[in-house]
Amino acid sequence: MISTESLLEDLTPPQREAVAYVDGPLLVIAGAGSGKTRVLTRRVGYLASVGIPVSSIVAITFTNKAAGEMKERVGALLPGSIRDFGKLDQPGPMVCTFHSLCLRILKAYAAKVGLDPRFQVYDSSDQTKLLKEAMAALELSKDNFPLAGIAAAISTAKNQLVGPEEFASGASDYYQKAVARAYAKYQKLLTAAGAVDFDDLLFKTAIALRDVPAILGELQDRFNYFMIDEYQDTNRAQYILAHALASRGQNIAVVGDPDQSIYAWRGADIRNILEFEKDYPNAKVIPLEQNYRSTQNILAVASGLIAQNQQRKKKSLWTQNPAGEKARLFLCADEHAEAITIAGELQRLHDKEEIPYSGMAIFYRMNWLSRVMEGALRQLAIPYQIARGVEFYNRKEIKDVLAYLRVIHNPNDPVSLARVLNVPTRGIGDAAQKQLEAASVERSMSMWDVLRSAGEISTLSAKAKSGIGQFVGLIESLRAGAVDGRIFPVRALVDKVVQKSGLDAVFKKEDPDKTEQVANVNELITSAAEYDRDNPEGSLDDYLSRVSLVSDVDHLDPGGGSVTLMTLHAAKGLEFPVVAILGLEDGILPHERGLTDPDQMEEERRLCFVGITRAEQRLLLSRAASRMVRGETKRAITSRFVYEMPADRLDVIELSDDRGDSFSPRMSSSGSAWTGRAKPREFSVGQRVHSATFGLGTVADVSDSGSGERVEVVFDKSGRKRLIAEHAHLEVVEDDQRSNRRARRSP
Repeated sequence: MISTESLLEDLTPPQREAVAYVDGPLLVIAGAGSGKTRVLTRRVGYLASVGIPVSSIVAITFTNKAAGEMKERVGALLPGSIRDFGKLDQPGPMVCTFHSLCLRILKAYAAKVGLDPRFQVYDSSDQTKLLKEAMAALELSKDNFPLAGIAAAISTAKNQLVGPEEFASGASDYYQKAVARAYAKYQKLLTAAGAVDFDDLLFKTAIALRDVPAILGELQDRFNYFMIDEYQDTNRAQYILAHALASRGQNIAVVGDPDQSIYAWRGADIRNILEFEKDYPNAKVIPLEQNYRSTQNILAVASGLIAQNQQRKKKSLWTQNPAGEKARLFLCADEHAEAITIAGELQRLHDKEEIPYSGMAIFYRMNWLSRVMEGALRQLAIPYQIARGVEFYNRKEIKDVLAYLRVIHNPNDPVSLARVLNVPTRGIGDAAQKQLEAASVERSMSMWDVLRSAGEISTLSAKAKSGIGQFVGLIESLRAGAVDGRIFPVRALVDKVVQKSGLDAVFKKEDPDKTEQVANVNELITSAAEYDRDNPEGSLDDYLSRVSLVSDVDHLDPGGGSVTLMTLHAAKGLEFPVVAILGLEDGILPHERGLTDPDQMEEERRLCFVGITRAEQRLLLSRAASRMVRGETKRAITSRFVYEMPADRLDVIELSDDRGDSFSPRMSSSGSAWTGRAKPREFSVGQRVHSATFGLGTVADVSDSGSGERVEVVFDKSGRKRLIAEHAHLEVVEDDQRSNRRARRSP
């Protein structure tokens, strides 16, 4: 056992205080790069060193990777005591994720909570199949009730601890009532299969602790000290679980940072950490404010940005690290100039300063932004890899569209035919496809010729024949206008494929909230438009050949390291010597959903903060004055986040005469703020205003924020809305008669 003194000797005073605080509730506000993992692991060791039985300690993390790392560190402090436990009755501290802990509890108490001890946990694929079965049994059309939407509603309900009966009692409209029926049927099928889904692990454990006091009592007898990492990311079910287990002794230590709460869309509730002191009025609060990761300039940029948020715990991050270079902000003409500029800067840092490519990362708000960046990296022969994802041309929706194009170009391509024959679904199931394959062999015909003569295959069902006929007709109609791609441009062909095949409608129905698939396909259309522009005598064959070369990643050199590309959400918990963040434009970062919702705007700001604080030595930021979206070039507005960063910590490099908006890179005489940003308020309380979206309304409140003038309007028909004036497109109206005429002209 490592001594108590050695566990504390190399810690800062705040870290030491957090580690040595034994009894009672503890809130550790751990700023970015402040060494929270060290605090958590040392605290486990410290509790053991002062006589706390290690079997009474639970340390909860959010990922299996984080749990594994913590086990290794704790194992070094408590030799022989840490292991991956499968049962609750084995000695040693419990270091695991929330879901892992709940699985162990449900396995141990299965009989008492109505589960077969042999129950299986269904993955997302299993869940989808079962939900399809439930909807089919209820005759709920997937066109009217998209599967992804139903699944998301059920998941949200479970994470809010709302069961099928309670959900049904609260259903107020036709859609919610249909979801309630699907939820109930799906849950019955799960039970009949002797299975639970991933959300059930939290849901059923929380319900068990509420409804079976004996289970809660036994767990409280066993566990007395709880530590929870990333507490800002907990949802309601996790909140209930943690506080139920810790309710007896109140020995609960939570570690987190409200400034890094970026998963509200996944159910995380920032109020859990912000209101911890309300739950535990006697809680000890310890801020960890020293950053060990970033230079002073990078930290100042991040701190200036996040200070604009209201939903946070105030803290002042500082570091003893060198000042370092200023963050570099590149003002580029378009997305291609942006990409090649960033790629060139990374190449310079690699060649001149010998920073390995493996120490570099490029972050972006949405996956589709990676395509042009990947092209620039390939152009400069810079090795790269996509983290937690696949390259742009390897994404399913992109491969589906490209498969259609290949069939149009060559109907005898059996691989591409097989991929899209029943995508979207046309009633050509597995059995029908096997019969088609058999006919191809028996008749020595290509699959395309078999499809064209499918009406002669007696074993095929009428539904399958109908679907095959639709597919053949679609391909022939698309081929009629695409002889080598020269009858009309490739961009137009791609657009027709997406629309006429039904893929566009499917993407929008399957993913109505996230729109990731739609955005990726739009980016493919943009790539086709660029090809047409650069190759006026081009062809479909040539375009597909170029795409095939783009998909080849054999040039990567794992031994030399690769630049990592990833979304800002995926970057959480990582760090790199060099970080580049693309697309600092309103509508991208922040996302357009945040432009009229102050709460979402704060989450977007936290997301940008997380990206910045991943950087250790160099931070590169970029904005394009214009960007092509779905084949059309659109003007860009510099992200408001840029103006919230201290100007004296940014080195602005203007690479284009086209600024895109009113952005001014000049600093004020103080060197600490951007010029030209202070504007008189445009609105005042009591004014009548008109919005093309919400109609007529009356201004109820006006305030300033880091995002500009914030206006609260009570609209005549839409109710009260909180808007950012600069992007709400509000007009002051002199009289309602004139505004009513304007409203009638609005789309």
